[in-house]
Amino acid sequence: MLKTGYTAIAVAATSAMLSSAAVGGTIEGTATYRERIAVPPDATLFVQLQDVSRADVPSVTLSAKRYALTGVPAQFELSYDDALIQDGMRYVVRGSVFQGDRLLYITDTAYPVLTNGAGNATDLILVKVQAPGAATLEGTNWIATGLHGVPLETERRPALSFAQDGAFSGTGGCNRFSGQAKIVGTNIEFPDNMAATLMACPPPLDEVERQFFKALQGVSAYVFKGDTLVLLDSSGQSVVQFAREQ
Repeated sequence: MLKTGYTAIAVAATSAMLSSAAVGGTIEGTATYRERIAVPPDATLFVQLQDVSRADVPSVTLSAKRYALTGVPAQFELSYDDALIQDGMRYVVRGSVFQGDRLLYITDTAYPVLTNGAGNATDLILVKVQAPGAATLEGTNWIATGLHGVPLETERRPALSFAQDGAFSGTGGCNRFSGQAKIVGTNIEFPDNMAATLMACPPPLDEVERQFFKALQGVSAYVFKGDTLVLLDSSGQSVVQFAREQ
């Protein structure tokens, strides 16, 4: 009887554990790039499922996986916990290709999944990161079009201009700022102590400006795509996206 009792308890405990286990979902897709060149030796594909519901905070990675990349298009699969997904929130898949620590390709746009009419499959098109020396920021002017993958739709948007030796200036939408960025190849860091005016901004410009200044502090690299400039964080994800100002 004692053995039977323990068995019943064990079965009940196992059932409880199974009933409380996370229900998993899966996202499937492919990743490729348009250049007709071979995949470099030792290349890896890094794919992430991210929550980008809030524009005022960095995206949250819910699932990530790295693959050895031998050719494109390459198939990928991401598993995630269904309990993390909420209706009305915004989720995207992003990808990047590395050769060792060197970033070669990235997704420069967000690929929505799971909610707001999106499904659980997506095909990523990655763009080549500009080689050092192929193009420079010097003498360029930009208007912000997105923060953390979310389009900016305010009447006045942040702007950024670059002069010689990393000198930059611009506006957050209300206040002007300036400083000296550290630029080495395609790596860039903005200083914490940027000079800026202190005018009060009406909503929603005040929140956009706050998010923009905060986003600049997380930038570690940049990439060009035609007349688009994308500032990236240390994981190769888009932090701020700009359109060239004519």
